[in-house]
Amino acid sequence: MNPKIFRSVLLLSSLSLLFTGCKTQNAPPVVQEPVPVPPAGYGELAPGADGIPLPPEQQGGRFGYTGSDAGTSPAPPAPPKPADPSKPGVRDVRDMNTADSSAPKPPEPKPDTSTSKKKAPSSSEMPYANPVPGNPLAVTLPGGNSSLGKISIEKYDSSMNPTGEPLKRGTQVQIPDPNNPGKKIFFKVP
Repeated sequence: MNPKIFRSVLLLSSLSLLFTGCKTQNAPPVVQEPVPVPPAGYGELAPGADGIPLPPEQQGGRFGYTGSDAGTSPAPPAPPKPADPSKPGVRDVRDMNTADSSAPKPPEPKPDTSTSKKKAPSSSEMPYANPVPGNPLAVTLPGGNSSLGKISIEKYDSSMNPTGEPLKRGTQVQIPDPNNPGKKIFFKVP
């Protein structure tokens, strides 16, 4: 048998298998029936009210249009009477007196007396830390915070890399207090 004929027959048979395989795998799309949409009922229900009809004098289409001729349209309804200010309920702002003593006053903010949100002490109140002999990049804290041990006072550059230099004398430092969460410890570099 001629190899050219054999190749062409093989190619044609593989193509026919491919096309018949694709036809059997593709199912026709399922057509869904459209969902019926109820007709619009403009003006029949109050806006935002579920199933509550409008009063007869306010029924009509958009902006009170009823579909009748412009000359025979009824006059717009009169505005409602203002509510009695002595009765509870919703009142219009225009009905309220500015000197109305019955209006609730906002409560005055109480000063925060808690010590957890204490402001930073002034520079004169801040204690100096104790230098560590032989290590210019570390200090210890005086008083009750001495149990924290050595604290680094090394400068950092803009890329947050240590420079190997200590902070300048008198620099005010604040660190979180590990013994009291939410509070800070303040000191000055010696």
